[in-house]
Amino acid sequence: MILSYTQYSKLVLYNGMMATFCPDCNESTNHRIEYMGALLDTAFLPLTALVSRIPRRSGTHGRAFLRLYSILESLHMGRFLEYYDDKTLLLDQVLWDEAKQRGIVMREFRLFNAPKGLFIAILPSGKVLDFDGVPLPQSHAEWYINNKPKLIQKLREAGFPVANGKSVRTVGQARALFKTLAALVVVKPSIGSASRHTTMHVDTAEKLTTAFTLAKKLSPSVVIEEELQGQVYRPTLVGGKLIATLRRDQAFVTADGIHTVAQLVAEENKNTARQGPYFSRIKTDTSAVVELALQGLHLESIPAQGRRVQLNQKINWSLGGTTTDVTDEVHPDNVKLFEDVAAFLRAPLVGIDFIIEDISKSWKEQKRCGIIECNDMPYFDNHHLPYRGTPRDVAGPIWDLVVS
Repeated sequence: MILSYTQYSKLVLYNGMMATFCPDCNESTNHRIEYMGALLDTAFLPLTALVSRIPRRSGTHGRAFLRLYSILESLHMGRFLEYYDDKTLLLDQVLWDEAKQRGIVMREFRLFNAPKGLFIAILPSGKVLDFDGVPLPQSHAEWYINNKPKLIQKLREAGFPVANGKSVRTVGQARALFKTLAALVVVKPSIGSASRHTTMHVDTAEKLTTAFTLAKKLSPSVVIEEELQGQVYRPTLVGGKLIATLRRDQAFVTADGIHTVAQLVAEENKNTARQGPYFSRIKTDTSAVVELALQGLHLESIPAQGRRVQLNQKINWSLGGTTTDVTDEVHPDNVKLFEDVAAFLRAPLVGIDFIIEDISKSWKEQKRCGIIECNDMPYFDNHHLPYRGTPRDVAGPIWDLVVS
């Protein structure tokens, strides 16, 4: 699997080069470097996808990399990690644990002692795989799967439910498009993830301009589309089959009719799961005040019992967001929809971001529901550690596909 320029820029940033804290990203970053990475991704994505389709002979490629890494280790230019440490991504940790149970030897190569996600896996059959991220051949997936505008265009043409909107490059184009869309709209970078520099609930030309400028910091083009209605769900499919589904919740509390919003937040923040390293405390900052105002509330309000009170428009864990497993609740029509999308994209592994009011009811019966993006490298470890509900094993089916 070939790193995109955007992914490479993130590796550079995570190694401490020229990064400063961005309150909207909620992390240290450098927007200029990320913008250049996104620009190169936009220009070279089709070519990169074509190169990635070059077939590999079974076993030969992995053994070549194993020899290369061994030579580099002998030259003290890197080392093999026999088991993960605190620098290993959670996604790779769950893969590693599952591999160990199956007698698969998984090792990470740390070039110059830096975690770059370079892995070797030796299967019980003796076959050697090299991979980054996941040990699956993504080369046959459609090249546009991670390109939000092109993906949505292709899905729309194929008859799948998606939001009305498109990608634009100038503020003039943004304003013209905005006039044709039904409120409310969402504005987001065409390349990016984790809701970074994304603005929801845009209903005026002034808000649109501000949101466009914010998104433009990360990407040469900006997606503007009608806001779908409901919660964000993440179904993850392996080998074309739905394995697990999460509801991705923004920071929220459920009212009891007695306590204020501030008191409810304080009580929720006592949950030990919010003490890290995965989930964070809910913040009662300016973003929370704005989100409450949209619901006709403030921090000292006492909402009616049972009311869901949202504290942030974004679903990031670092902003107090959580996850809830809903795998057993997915309506059969929705299961078929997700599996049809995976087949259409020809992706052995894919995470779909889907917005719908009620996942237990058919998407055909609900208005303004649809797919907002797909990812062929989803953080499937989220299914292993939901904030609420039953943990689901996704690493197992991935290895099943590898060894089959």
